Amino acid sequence: MFSKLFGKKKKTITEIAPDYVRIITESTAEGFPIIAELLNEEMEFAKSPHIEADSNLWFRYIVFAGNLLNLETYFSPEDADAFKQVLIPQITQSLGADPETADSILVDYMDFLRNLNKTQKNLVFSMGMAIFKKYELNDYQTEHFQKLNSPNPKVMKELTEIIALFLWNWKAYLEIYKVSA
Repeated sequence: MFSKLFGKKKKTITEIAPDYVRIITESTAEGFPIIAELLNEEMEFAKSPHIEADSNLWFRYIVFAGNLLNLETYFSPEDADAFKQVLIPQITQSLGADPETADSILVDYMDFLRNLNKTQKNLVFSMGMAIFKKYELNDYQTEHFQKLNSPNPKVMKELTEIIALFLWNWKAYLEIYKVSA
């Protein structure tokens, strides 16, 4: 309501970037053990994948790549690209790897998600599929779904409901702030 009366607060992506990266980093660190436990105890699997709670690097890349692609939903292509130029170095630094290597891997994950999204047409579902593929979850499914080489829909529903929580809520953020490069 106040934003309608007084206008939206203005922020640049440079101002937002540290919080954006920190919040996503913290949420993936805290959230992945829950996802690992969910997948390890999944009743729809024939056997447990035994995912370690601290084996979250692929997950972190998937979440960051998904969030970077999500920028394209809320901003012009030019702004989304400008935002990525600011965010990617901070993201790769947060991943704790060699910046050039992490940057290359992050771009590869973005391409991987973009390719999945061409067929899925749903970023959250594509992120769930990426988790399914990177953690080789097909190997733990019942024979029927293994032969189909397709995730059990019940598992994907649970996974996508959780993974959606890891996307930055630009809709709510943009109701309060006007964001620029």
